[in-house]
Amino acid sequence: MRLQTIVALTDFSTAAEHALDRAALLAAEHKARLHLLFGAEQPDPKFVDPQARLEQRARQLARRHDLPVKALAYRGAGVVDEVLRAAVGADLLVLDKRAHQGVEQLWRGGTLSQILRRSPCPVLVVQRAAREAYAHVLLAVDFSPAADAMVRYASGLDTAAAVELFHAVDLRDEAKLRSAEASAQAVRAWRAQMQRHAHDRLVRLSDAFEARRNRVGMTVGMGDVARQVAVQQERSGAELVALMHRRRGWMLDLLLGSVAQRLLGGVGCDVLVYPHDYAGAAPRGTTAQPRVARRWTQAI
Repeated sequence: MRLQTIVALTDFSTAAEHALDRAALLAAEHKARLHLLFGAEQPDPKFVDPQARLEQRARQLARRHDLPVKALAYRGAGVVDEVLRAAVGADLLVLDKRAHQGVEQLWRGGTLSQILRRSPCPVLVVQRAAREAYAHVLLAVDFSPAADAMVRYASGLDTAAAVELFHAVDLRDEAKLRSAEASAQAVRAWRAQMQRHAHDRLVRLSDAFEARRNRVGMTVGMGDVARQVAVQQERSGAELVALMHRRRGWMLDLLLGSVAQRLLGGVGCDVLVYPHDYAGAAPRGTTAQPRVARRWTQAI
């Protein structure tokens, strides 16, 4: 997997500048084009000419990382519309958490939630200073048809990183067993069966990692996905968590909250959100690799 175009959003805040630095590191790794875009929900009087500052930032990053960097022109639309326009045809969109939210966004969600719902490409939400490449990547997989493409994409962001495949078993069926007064032995047997099934599917997904050998791990959790991923991220110390995002209407996100949004509230590391219907999901000319002989495996 090779990124060709990366778009990064900044409002020149410290958090947004971390996002620019991470985007530049990834662009240098993949020899990709980096496009910078200014966007702020509220104007900052410190920046009289944000476009000029953006162009200066582009020149700095180009010199530092020896890569092509372009400052995109802000056309005057809202931040979300500008970002989505810039992301068309891009391979990755990088931005900070964007926790602030105006009154006009209360119903449809803040800038970040709207972008996650509508982005045409994967979104990397940066929450830490970008000083070096990712060393440990935690991939939360759901075994949907797009899972293989997500695994290949996320693990390809930094090919030197150790990779951990993680799946959280849904416990709703266990709740049904308990409500039907199933025995404790039957519940334990069901859990063991679900863990074995999840582990077998993780093994199949790990076929893409022949080159990494012993740097691929597999872990099975039980329970709520966002909570379990947050727990495993803290245990493993992963600098990046990746997960699939299923697009829903803004009303459902408002009422239920998306897994991605809940995860962002539970981890302090960077989070890659991969749309399940990403148009660039199908890799061209790829074939399955032989299965890895040795891996570290854990169940929690």
